[in-house]
Amino acid sequence: MQQDESQEKAQQLLNFQSDDLLEKLKLLNYEKHLLREFKLKPLSRFYFVKATNPGEQFYMFTLICWWLCKKLGKDMERPQEYDDPNTVAAKIIQILEQIDVPVDFQPNKLIRGAGPICLMVLDVLSTQACKVAKVAYQKLHIAQEEEFLGDYLEDNAEIILEKLEDEQNAAAPSDDSDMELETHNFRQLNWLNRPQKRSIGDVNLEERNGELDARMTDHQEWRLELERVLPHLKVFVKADARDWRTHISQMEAFRATIDDVSETTQAQLKKLHSEFTFDLEKIESREKHLNNELQPLIQQFKELSIELSSIQYAQNQVQAETEKQTTQLNEVMLEQELKKEEMERRGQIMSDGSSVQQIKKSIAKLKEDIAQLNLEVALLVHAHDQDIVVRQLSRDQTTDLANNP
Repeated sequence: MQQDESQEKAQQLLNFQSDDLLEKLKLLNYEKHLLREFKLKPLSRFYFVKATNPGEQFYMFTLICWWLCKKLGKDMERPQEYDDPNTVAAKIIQILEQIDVPVDFQPNKLIRGAGPICLMVLDVLSTQACKVAKVAYQKLHIAQEEEFLGDYLEDNAEIILEKLEDEQNAAAPSDDSDMELETHNFRQLNWLNRPQKRSIGDVNLEERNGELDARMTDHQEWRLELERVLPHLKVFVKADARDWRTHISQMEAFRATIDDVSETTQAQLKKLHSEFTFDLEKIESREKHLNNELQPLIQQFKELSIELSSIQYAQNQVQAETEKQTTQLNEVMLEQELKKEEMERRGQIMSDGSSVQQIKKSIAKLKEDIAQLNLEVALLVHAHDQDIVVRQLSRDQTTDLANNP
Protein backbone atom coordinates (compact mmCIF):
# COMPACT_ATOMS: atom_id res chain seq x y z
CA MET A 1 0.00 0.00 0.00
CA GLN A 2 2.78 2.39 0.92
CA GLN A 3 4.61 1.49 -2.27
CA ASP A 4 1.54 2.32 -4.35
CA GLU A 5 1.18 5.65 -2.57
CA SER A 6 4.86 6.48 -3.19
CA GLN A 7 4.53 5.58 -6.86
CA GLU A 8 1.41 7.73 -7.14
CA LYS A 9 3.19 10.68 -5.50
CA ALA A 10 6.18 10.24 -7.84
CA GLN A 11 3.84 10.19 -10.84
CA GLN A 12 2.09 13.33 -9.62
CA LEU A 13 5.48 15.03 -9.20
CA LEU A 14 6.45 14.07 -12.76
CA ASN A 15 3.14 15.43 -14.07
CA PHE A 16 3.71 18.70 -12.23
CA GLN A 17 7.26 19.00 -13.57
CA SER A 18 6.07 18.32 -17.12
CA ASP A 19 3.30 20.90 -16.82
CA ASP A 20 5.74 23.46 -15.39
CA LEU A 21 8.22 22.74 -18.21
CA LEU A 22 5.58 23.34 -20.88
CA GLU A 23 4.63 26.65 -19.27
CA LYS A 24 8.28 27.76 -19.33
CA LEU A 25 8.61 26.78 -22.99
CA LYS A 26 5.47 28.77 -23.77
CA LEU A 27 6.95 31.77 -21.97
CA LEU A 28 9.99 31.41 -24.25
CA ASN A 29 7.59 31.32 -27.25
CA TYR A 30 8.80 27.94 -28.46
CA GLU A 31 5.72 27.44 -30.62
CA LYS A 32 6.71 30.30 -32.93
CA HIS A 33 10.50 30.02 -32.87
CA LEU A 34 10.84 26.23 -32.80
CA LEU A 35 7.70 24.35 -33.82
CA ARG A 36 6.73 26.54 -36.76
CA GLU A 37 10.30 26.75 -38.03
CA PHE A 38 10.71 22.96 -38.17
CA LYS A 39 7.00 22.25 -38.88
CA LEU A 40 6.44 20.19 -35.73
CA LYS A 41 3.26 19.43 -33.82
CA PRO A 42 2.63 21.09 -30.42
CA LEU A 43 3.62 19.03 -27.41
CA SER A 44 1.13 17.68 -24.91
CA ARG A 45 1.52 18.51 -21.23
CA PHE A 46 2.76 15.01 -20.38
CA TYR A 47 4.85 14.33 -23.51
CA PHE A 48 8.12 13.70 -21.64
CA VAL A 49 6.59 11.88 -18.64
CA LYS A 50 6.62 8.37 -20.13
CA ALA A 51 8.50 6.83 -23.05
CA THR A 52 5.93 5.81 -25.66
CA ASN A 53 7.90 6.44 -28.88
CA PRO A 54 11.61 6.61 -27.90
CA GLY A 55 12.90 7.56 -31.36
CA GLU A 56 10.55 10.51 -31.85
CA GLN A 57 10.76 11.60 -28.22
CA PHE A 58 14.58 11.52 -28.22
CA TYR A 59 14.70 13.64 -31.39
CA MET A 60 12.26 16.16 -29.87
CA PHE A 61 14.22 16.14 -26.59
CA THR A 62 17.55 16.83 -28.36
CA LEU A 63 15.96 19.50 -30.58
CA ILE A 64 14.54 21.37 -27.57
CA CYS A 65 17.90 21.05 -25.77
CA TRP A 66 19.67 22.49 -28.81
CA TRP A 67 17.18 25.38 -28.97
CA LEU A 68 17.56 26.13 -25.26
CA CYS A 69 21.37 25.97 -25.57
CA LYS A 70 21.13 28.56 -28.35
CA LYS A 71 19.13 30.72 -25.95
CA LEU A 72 21.93 30.31 -23.40
CA GLY A 73 24.58 31.23 -25.98
CA LYS A 74 26.18 27.78 -26.07
CA ASP A 75 27.59 26.46 -29.34
CA MET A 76 25.95 23.13 -30.17
CA GLU A 77 25.40 21.55 -33.56
CA ARG A 78 21.74 21.04 -34.45
CA PRO A 79 20.88 17.34 -33.97
CA GLN A 80 19.57 15.39 -36.93
CA GLU A 81 17.04 12.58 -36.82
CA TYR A 82 19.59 9.89 -37.74
CA ASP A 83 22.51 11.03 -35.55
CA ASP A 84 24.22 8.68 -33.12
CA PRO A 85 22.26 8.94 -29.81
CA ASN A 86 25.35 8.38 -27.65
CA THR A 87 27.20 11.26 -29.35
CA VAL A 88 24.26 13.66 -28.94
CA ALA A 89 23.78 12.65 -25.28
CA ALA A 90 27.50 13.24 -24.62
CA LYS A 91 27.23 16.75 -26.14
CA ILE A 92 24.23 17.57 -23.93
CA ILE A 93 26.09 16.37 -20.81
CA GLN A 94 29.08 18.52 -21.82
CA ILE A 95 26.80 21.58 -22.08
CA LEU A 96 25.33 20.79 -18.62
CA GLU A 97 28.83 20.62 -17.15
CA GLN A 98 29.66 23.99 -18.71
CA ILE A 99 26.71 25.66 -16.95
CA ASP A 100 27.64 24.02 -13.61
CA VAL A 101 24.80 21.52 -13.49
CA PRO A 102 25.70 18.35 -11.50
CA VAL A 103 25.53 15.29 -13.76
CA ASP A 104 25.05 12.23 -11.54
CA PHE A 105 23.36 9.93 -14.04
CA GLN A 106 24.40 7.68 -16.91
CA PRO A 107 24.26 9.11 -20.47
CA ASN A 108 22.07 6.22 -21.62
CA LYS A 109 19.25 7.60 -19.41
CA LEU A 110 18.81 10.38 -21.98
CA ILE A 111 18.49 8.04 -24.98
CA ARG A 112 14.92 7.07 -24.03
CA GLY A 113 13.85 10.69 -24.63
CA ALA A 114 11.46 10.72 -21.63
CA GLY A 115 11.42 10.12 -17.90
CA PRO A 116 12.58 11.95 -14.78
CA ILE A 117 16.15 12.54 -16.01
CA CYS A 118 15.04 14.08 -19.32
CA LEU A 119 12.48 16.25 -17.51
CA MET A 120 15.17 17.41 -15.08
CA VAL A 121 17.56 18.35 -17.92
CA LEU A 122 14.87 20.24 -19.84
CA ASP A 123 13.67 21.99 -16.68
CA VAL A 124 17.20 23.16 -15.82
CA LEU A 125 17.86 24.43 -19.36
CA SER A 126 14.48 26.15 -19.62
CA THR A 127 14.94 27.81 -16.22
CA GLN A 128 18.35 29.14 -17.23
CA ALA A 129 16.94 30.30 -20.57
CA CYS A 130 14.13 32.18 -18.78
CA LYS A 131 16.74 33.89 -16.60
CA VAL A 132 18.82 34.85 -19.64
CA ALA A 133 15.74 36.07 -21.54
CA LYS A 134 14.62 37.98 -18.41
CA VAL A 135 11.08 36.66 -18.53
CA ALA A 136 8.89 38.74 -16.22
CA TYR A 137 6.37 37.00 -13.98
CA GLN A 138 3.23 38.68 -12.73
CA LYS A 139 1.07 37.71 -9.81
CA LEU A 140 -2.08 35.92 -10.85
CA HIS A 141 -5.10 38.20 -10.62
CA ILE A 142 -8.46 36.51 -10.27
CA ALA A 143 -11.29 38.77 -11.33
CA GLN A 144 -14.21 38.74 -8.94
CA GLU A 145 -17.41 37.89 -10.77
CA GLU A 146 -20.42 39.99 -10.00
CA GLU A 147 -22.98 38.10 -8.06
CA PHE A 148 -26.50 38.95 -9.00
CA LEU A 149 -28.70 39.19 -6.00
CA GLY A 150 -31.76 38.26 -8.00
CA ASP A 151 -30.34 34.91 -9.09
CA TYR A 152 -29.16 34.21 -5.58
CA LEU A 153 -32.57 35.01 -4.15
CA GLU A 154 -34.38 32.93 -6.75
CA ASP A 155 -32.09 29.93 -6.14
CA ASN A 156 -32.53 30.20 -2.38
CA ALA A 157 -36.26 30.72 -2.80
CA GLU A 158 -36.42 27.52 -4.83
CA ILE A 159 -34.57 25.61 -2.13
CA ILE A 160 -36.79 27.00 0.67
CA LEU A 161 -39.94 26.36 -1.36
CA GLU A 162 -38.92 22.75 -1.88
CA LYS A 163 -38.33 22.42 1.84
CA LEU A 164 -41.74 23.87 2.56
CA GLU A 165 -43.47 21.51 0.13
CA ASP A 166 -41.65 18.52 1.64
CA GLU A 167 -42.65 19.56 5.13
CA GLN A 168 -46.24 20.17 4.04
CA ASN A 169 -46.48 16.75 2.43
CA ALA A 170 -45.21 15.19 5.64
CA ALA A 171 -47.29 14.67 8.71
CA ALA A 172 -49.12 17.69 10.12
CA PRO A 173 -47.17 19.34 12.92
CA SER A 174 -48.58 18.93 16.36
CA ASP A 175 -46.14 20.67 18.61
CA ASP A 176 -44.97 24.25 18.98
CA SER A 177 -41.42 23.55 17.76
CA ASP A 178 -42.63 22.44 14.33
CA MET A 179 -44.84 25.48 14.02
CA GLU A 180 -41.96 27.76 14.96
CA LEU A 181 -39.78 26.11 12.31
CA GLU A 182 -42.44 26.59 9.64
CA THR A 183 -42.91 30.17 10.73
CA HIS A 184 -39.18 30.80 10.40
CA ASN A 185 -39.09 29.22 6.94
CA PHE A 186 -42.07 31.28 5.80
CA ARG A 187 -40.36 34.42 7.03
CA GLN A 188 -37.33 33.57 4.95
CA LEU A 189 -39.51 32.88 1.93
CA ASN A 190 -41.37 36.14 2.39
CA TRP A 191 -38.07 38.03 2.69
CA LEU A 192 -36.67 36.43 -0.47
CA ASN A 193 -39.77 37.19 -2.58
CA ARG A 194 -40.13 40.81 -1.55
CA PRO A 195 -38.75 43.59 -3.79
CA GLN A 196 -34.99 43.99 -3.64
CA LYS A 197 -35.14 47.75 -3.28
CA ARG A 198 -36.47 47.45 0.23
CA SER A 199 -33.85 47.48 2.92
CA ILE A 200 -33.92 45.55 6.12
CA GLY A 201 -34.23 48.72 8.17
CA ASP A 202 -37.33 49.99 6.33
CA VAL A 203 -40.07 50.99 8.76
CA ASN A 204 -42.92 49.70 6.59
CA LEU A 205 -41.18 46.36 6.30
CA GLU A 206 -40.84 46.11 10.06
CA GLU A 207 -44.52 46.92 10.51
CA ARG A 208 -45.46 44.31 7.95
CA ASN A 209 -43.27 41.73 9.65
CA GLY A 210 -44.91 42.62 12.97
CA GLU A 211 -48.36 42.09 11.51
CA LEU A 212 -47.21 38.85 9.98
CA ASP A 213 -45.82 37.68 13.33
CA ALA A 214 -49.12 38.50 14.94
CA ARG A 215 -50.99 36.51 12.31
CA MET A 216 -48.58 33.58 12.61
CA THR A 217 -49.49 33.07 16.26
CA ASP A 218 -52.41 30.96 15.19
CA HIS A 219 -51.53 27.80 13.35
CA GLN A 220 -54.81 27.66 11.44
CA GLU A 221 -54.46 31.23 10.21
CA TRP A 222 -50.90 30.46 9.14
CA ARG A 223 -52.01 27.50 7.07
CA LEU A 224 -54.80 29.53 5.44
CA GLU A 225 -52.33 32.28 4.61
CA LEU A 226 -49.91 29.75 3.17
CA GLU A 227 -52.62 28.18 1.02
CA ARG A 228 -53.61 31.63 -0.24
CA VAL A 229 -50.07 32.78 -1.03
CA LEU A 230 -48.63 29.50 -2.33
CA PRO A 231 -50.30 29.58 -5.82
CA HIS A 232 -48.89 33.07 -6.41
CA LEU A 233 -45.34 32.05 -5.60
CA LYS A 234 -43.50 31.50 -8.87
CA VAL A 235 -39.82 30.72 -8.97
CA PHE A 236 -37.90 31.33 -12.18
CA VAL A 237 -34.52 29.54 -12.26
CA LYS A 238 -32.12 30.69 -14.95
CA ALA A 239 -29.93 28.02 -16.46
CA ASP A 240 -26.31 28.95 -15.88
CA ALA A 241 -23.51 26.96 -17.50
CA ARG A 242 -21.23 27.81 -14.59
CA ASP A 243 -23.61 26.34 -12.01
CA TRP A 244 -22.26 23.19 -10.38
CA ARG A 245 -25.73 21.62 -10.45
CA THR A 246 -25.77 21.90 -14.25
CA HIS A 247 -22.33 20.33 -14.40
CA ILE A 248 -23.39 17.46 -12.17
CA SER A 249 -26.54 16.79 -14.20
CA GLN A 250 -24.52 16.84 -17.41
CA MET A 251 -21.93 14.51 -15.90
CA GLU A 252 -24.64 12.10 -14.78
CA ALA A 253 -26.26 12.18 -18.24
CA PHE A 254 -22.91 11.59 -19.92
CA ARG A 255 -22.10 8.82 -17.45
CA ALA A 256 -25.42 7.10 -18.18
CA THR A 257 -24.83 7.43 -21.93
CA ILE A 258 -21.31 6.05 -21.57
CA ASP A 259 -22.57 3.13 -19.49
CA ASP A 260 -25.26 2.34 -22.06
CA VAL A 261 -22.86 2.54 -24.98
CA SER A 262 -19.99 0.83 -23.18
CA GLU A 263 -21.97 -2.38 -22.61
CA THR A 264 -22.23 -3.14 -26.34
CA THR A 265 -18.78 -1.66 -27.00
CA GLN A 266 -17.15 -3.78 -24.31
CA ALA A 267 -18.80 -6.89 -25.70
CA GLN A 268 -17.61 -6.09 -29.22
CA LEU A 269 -14.12 -5.27 -27.96
CA LYS A 270 -13.93 -8.53 -26.01
CA LYS A 271 -15.08 -10.40 -29.10
CA LEU A 272 -12.46 -8.65 -31.22
CA HIS A 273 -9.81 -9.33 -28.57
CA SER A 274 -10.66 -13.03 -28.53
CA GLU A 275 -10.60 -13.17 -32.34
CA PHE A 276 -7.30 -11.32 -32.53
CA THR A 277 -5.81 -13.57 -29.84
CA PHE A 278 -6.97 -16.68 -31.67
CA ASP A 279 -5.61 -15.40 -34.99
CA LEU A 280 -2.26 -14.46 -33.41
CA GLU A 281 -1.93 -17.87 -31.80
CA LYS A 282 -2.83 -19.51 -35.10
CA ILE A 283 -0.27 -17.41 -36.97
CA GLU A 284 2.37 -18.18 -34.35
CA SER A 285 1.70 -21.93 -34.58
CA ARG A 286 1.87 -21.83 -38.37
CA GLU A 287 5.05 -19.81 -38.21
CA LYS A 288 6.64 -22.40 -35.91
CA HIS A 289 5.46 -25.20 -38.20
CA LEU A 290 6.90 -23.48 -41.26
CA ASN A 291 10.18 -22.81 -39.45
CA ASN A 292 10.48 -26.46 -38.48
CA GLU A 293 9.73 -27.65 -42.00
CA LEU A 294 11.96 -25.11 -43.72
CA GLN A 295 14.90 -25.48 -41.33
CA PRO A 296 16.78 -28.05 -43.54
CA LEU A 297 16.08 -25.99 -46.65
CA ILE A 298 17.28 -22.86 -44.89
CA GLN A 299 20.48 -24.61 -43.84
CA GLN A 300 20.99 -25.87 -47.37
CA PHE A 301 20.32 -22.39 -48.70
CA LYS A 302 22.96 -20.97 -46.34
CA GLU A 303 25.52 -23.54 -47.50
CA LEU A 304 24.72 -22.85 -51.15
CA SER A 305 24.96 -19.14 -50.50
CA ILE A 306 28.41 -19.58 -48.95
CA GLU A 307 29.49 -21.75 -51.88
CA LEU A 308 28.08 -19.25 -54.35
CA SER A 309 29.98 -16.47 -52.64
CA SER A 310 33.26 -18.41 -52.87
CA ILE A 311 32.63 -19.26 -56.55
CA GLN A 312 31.80 -15.66 -57.32
CA TYR A 313 35.01 -14.58 -55.60
CA ALA A 314 37.04 -17.10 -57.62
CA GLN A 315 35.24 -16.01 -60.78
CA ASN A 316 36.11 -12.41 -60.06
CA GLN A 317 39.76 -13.39 -59.57
CA VAL A 318 39.80 -15.36 -62.85
CA GLN A 319 38.08 -12.52 -64.65
CA ALA A 320 40.67 -10.03 -63.34
CA GLU A 321 43.50 -12.37 -64.45
CA THR A 322 41.84 -12.80 -67.84
CA GLU A 323 41.59 -9.07 -68.30
CA LYS A 324 45.27 -8.73 -67.40
CA GLN A 325 46.27 -11.43 -69.90
CA THR A 326 44.04 -9.84 -72.56
CA THR A 327 45.81 -6.52 -72.03
CA GLN A 328 49.21 -8.17 -72.43
CA LEU A 329 48.00 -10.02 -75.56
CA ASN A 330 46.85 -6.75 -77.08
CA GLU A 331 50.26 -5.21 -76.39
CA VAL A 332 52.08 -8.17 -78.00
CA MET A 333 49.80 -8.09 -81.04
CA LEU A 334 50.42 -4.35 -81.45
CA GLU A 335 54.19 -4.92 -81.25
CA GLN A 336 53.86 -7.74 -83.78
CA GLU A 337 52.01 -5.47 -86.17
CA LEU A 338 54.77 -2.88 -85.89
CA LYS A 339 57.49 -5.51 -86.58
CA LYS A 340 55.52 -6.86 -89.51
CA GLU A 341 55.20 -3.41 -91.04
CA GLU A 342 58.96 -2.83 -90.60
CA MET A 343 59.81 -6.15 -92.27
CA GLU A 344 57.48 -5.45 -95.16
CA ARG A 345 59.04 -2.02 -95.65
CA ARG A 346 62.56 -3.50 -95.68
CA GLY A 347 61.60 -6.34 -98.01
CA GLN A 348 60.06 -3.88 -100.44
CA ILE A 349 63.26 -1.81 -100.40
CA MET A 350 65.41 -4.90 -101.09
CA SER A 351 63.21 -6.14 -103.89
CA ASP A 352 63.02 -2.96 -106.01
CA GLY A 353 66.96 -2.40 -106.34
CA SER A 354 66.91 1.19 -105.23
CA SER A 355 69.39 0.36 -102.48
CA VAL A 356 71.94 -1.00 -105.00
CA GLN A 357 71.69 2.16 -107.05
CA GLN A 358 72.15 4.25 -103.93
CA ILE A 359 75.22 2.17 -103.04
CA LYS A 360 76.70 2.65 -106.52
CA LYS A 361 76.09 6.37 -106.36
CA SER A 362 77.72 6.46 -102.97
CA ILE A 363 80.78 4.50 -104.28
CA ALA A 364 81.15 6.85 -107.27
CA LYS A 365 80.94 9.83 -104.99
CA LEU A 366 83.52 8.28 -102.68
CA LYS A 367 85.90 7.72 -105.67
CA GLU A 368 85.54 11.35 -106.73
CA ASP A 369 86.23 12.48 -103.21
CA ILE A 370 89.31 10.20 -103.01
CA ALA A 371 90.67 11.55 -106.34
CA GLN A 372 90.15 15.07 -105.17
CA LEU A 373 91.92 14.33 -101.93
CA ASN A 374 94.85 12.66 -103.78
CA LEU A 375 95.24 15.74 -106.00
CA GLU A 376 95.26 18.01 -102.99
CA VAL A 377 97.83 15.80 -101.26
CA ALA A 378 100.09 15.85 -104.35
CA LEU A 379 99.88 19.61 -104.56
CA LEU A 380 100.76 19.90 -100.90
CA VAL A 381 103.73 17.54 -101.31
CA HIS A 382 104.95 19.43 -104.39
CA ALA A 383 104.72 22.72 -102.55
CA HIS A 384 106.55 21.26 -99.59
CA ASP A 385 109.36 19.85 -101.81
CA GLN A 386 109.64 23.13 -103.64
CA ASP A 387 110.00 24.96 -100.40
CA ILE A 388 112.70 22.58 -99.26
CA VAL A 389 114.61 23.01 -102.54
CA VAL A 390 114.37 26.80 -102.31
CA ARG A 391 115.65 26.73 -98.81
CA GLN A 392 118.55 24.46 -99.76
CA LEU A 393 119.52 26.67 -102.69
CA SER A 394 119.46 29.76 -100.56
CA ARG A 395 121.58 28.02 -98.00
CA ASP A 396 124.14 26.91 -100.62
CA GLN A 397 124.39 30.41 -102.03
CA THR A 398 125.02 31.76 -98.62
CA THR A 399 127.76 29.22 -98.06
CA ASP A 400 129.42 30.05 -101.39
CA LEU A 401 129.36 33.72 -100.67
CA ALA A 402 130.95 33.03 -97.36
CA ASN A 403 133.75 30.93 -98.92
CA ASN A 404 134.45 33.36 -101.79
CA PRO A 405 134.32 36.86 -100.43
